[in-house]
Amino acid sequence: MEEIPDDVPRNPSGKYTIIKVKLINWDTNHFLMYLARYLRISRKRITYCGTKDKRGITTQYFCVNSDIQADRISIKDAEIIEAFRSDKMLNLGDLKGNRFALDLRMDETSLPQVQETAEQMNNRGGFPNFFGLQRFGSIRTNTHKIGRLIVAGNYEKAAMLYLYDPEFDSEPYRINFAEHNDPAIALKEFPERLDFERSLLGYLLEHGNLQDAFTALPKTLSMMFVHAYQSYLFNRILSMRMKKYGNLLEPLPGDTVLKVDGLFNADKTEEIQVNRLNVQKIAAMCRNDSMRISIPLFGYESRISTGEQGELESKILEDENVTPDMFRIQGHSELSSKGERRIVSCKPVDFQLGEHGTLKFSLGRGVYATSLIREILKNTETD
Repeated sequence: MEEIPDDVPRNPSGKYTIIKVKLINWDTNHFLMYLARYLRISRKRITYCGTKDKRGITTQYFCVNSDIQADRISIKDAEIIEAFRSDKMLNLGDLKGNRFALDLRMDETSLPQVQETAEQMNNRGGFPNFFGLQRFGSIRTNTHKIGRLIVAGNYEKAAMLYLYDPEFDSEPYRINFAEHNDPAIALKEFPERLDFERSLLGYLLEHGNLQDAFTALPKTLSMMFVHAYQSYLFNRILSMRMKKYGNLLEPLPGDTVLKVDGLFNADKTEEIQVNRLNVQKIAAMCRNDSMRISIPLFGYESRISTGEQGELESKILEDENVTPDMFRIQGHSELSSKGERRIVSCKPVDFQLGEHGTLKFSLGRGVYATSLIREILKNTETD
């Protein structure tokens, strides 16, 4: 996977150092912390465009607010491909999209069916824009559970769940901590590689409680829990909509649609409301890929849709016992989220299936390749 960044103007005397790094089995947050220690600078002086999990090979851009000698960086499983100076600071979301190259590892006799399935999927308007499983944790898929507790104001319980979740954890050091709750002992047992867990334990040792322990973590990581819960709600709403209506290209009165570009990146500055007068016109624009139906990523500024879509959203929020205003996190404004909207479907761009099962394509920012592959393989197996 390779990031397609927004245009970054180059300036040899620019304030920031932009590095393009090829990473093998590094997730973004852990590499950022390691790089900061390696460069002996604060992690707050390094930003990035997008978060990636540790599985596979990724190419990412990092922005360092410091004059560094990038050609001298030597970190295992990290190759500096390019470095240049710029006056533009890169921030989360400063991407056009990502390019992917995957090996399906399938019998070659199945490949024509895969191609046919992909074409049929595109004719239906693409694939459901679900958040992939990695959004909720690469190994312990519980980030949304922690986010739910943060949104509910149960900060100490959220921090404890990060340290030990009985649903996923079998490591003796996690189980031992749940039994004795002694951070001094736990710091001797938790491996050095678990930077974030050890930060929480260090906070507990110093303060005697975990009430404000998330301040010991990078803000981007703490926000990840809230974002994961927003993503979980989105997936539930989208799943319910698919079960009820099936077609994701046909808008309903009460929907909100967004304009999209060639990579299906949505223009979130202009929300267009669907009503009985414009529904047919908007449906035609969805079919020609200039618009897409959207669902809220709920935050404190979000509003519940009207019509049948609003009924689905209200049902999920009621089930979760959460309201949009709860995303204004009391006592931790830095974790608050005002919310936004996300389109319900999109298509892969420049889709190519090689004769040996190598799949190449590009997706807009925030779109999960795993959701595309899951849809292709699911439909291929059932055809």
